[in-house]
Amino acid sequence: MTEIKSALFDTGLVPIIDLSPLREGKPGAKEELSRQLNFACETIGFFAIKGHGVDEGIIQRAWDAAHDFFDLSEEEKLKVTMTKDYPYGYMGFKAEQLSAGLGNSRPADLKESFQIGPADPRATSIQRLWPERPENLRQAWEEYYEAMNDLAQTLLQLCAIGLGLEENWFADKCDRHMSALRALNYPVMPSPPEPDQYRASQHTDYGSFTILKSGGPGLQVLNKGGEWQSIDPTDDMLVVNLGDLMPYWTNNRYVSTMHRVVYIEGDHAQRRQSMPFFHNMNADAIIECIPTCHSAENPPKNPVITAGEHLMRKHKSTY
Repeated sequence: MTEIKSALFDTGLVPIIDLSPLREGKPGAKEELSRQLNFACETIGFFAIKGHGVDEGIIQRAWDAAHDFFDLSEEEKLKVTMTKDYPYGYMGFKAEQLSAGLGNSRPADLKESFQIGPADPRATSIQRLWPERPENLRQAWEEYYEAMNDLAQTLLQLCAIGLGLEENWFADKCDRHMSALRALNYPVMPSPPEPDQYRASQHTDYGSFTILKSGGPGLQVLNKGGEWQSIDPTDDMLVVNLGDLMPYWTNNRYVSTMHRVVYIEGDHAQRRQSMPFFHNMNADAIIECIPTCHSAENPPKNPVITAGEHLMRKHKSTY
């Protein structure tokens, strides 16, 4: 098996997987990359990818449009806001505390966000709402959303092979997916945070994969020894982590790892941005133990549920 490189991350916690051999059609690439990805999913639930093939122009346009949106006045941003009936849009500064989903009570997270959901009417009856400004945000985000979904399908194919399934085993379970694209702005802070306050408090994600475009230091992962370790990818990489759905589905063969975004001393003088794409399955996809993940000696541990039910339970615990 090819050595999995991890030199760009402290202590080598998070593997780096190069997808370029797959894009180039090299013999054996699919099998080798599925082994590497499966190793990451079983051990830490995080990995970075390079050679992913997503056009840099698509990434930059979406990134810049998000930055310009957060530069708008609060009044302008609130024109498309998250409500009880619209679970996307703008969420203001300190409106969320992610570790609430773990039963923790601490100060609100130091961030604001904007989010869109699926456009496919088969996935949801909720239509996307767009701000009037910046004018290029809609086109830039639509392009980026589709590029991230295409990349997620590639990752799911590699997962399927690694799990001993047919390559397209996941395909009919996410052809009406509920995926969401979110941008997070961690603004300049006039003073350091309160004790036990974070830019994003500790949490796990909810769905299948999160594909993150990171913008600067602060992201940390909790290792198996209970220590927080930093992840600071280079600009050409995307960071991927598993959501809670995948351990549930794989009978805990895969892992979903706690992570957070911390305040770094002196960091209050710096603005930080990130863009996570949260890949989710179809709302009505039946989540029962994957056939290759249980046996007589290792029976299914989790009750059958739909992906939509799983997702809503998680979301309701956070706000």
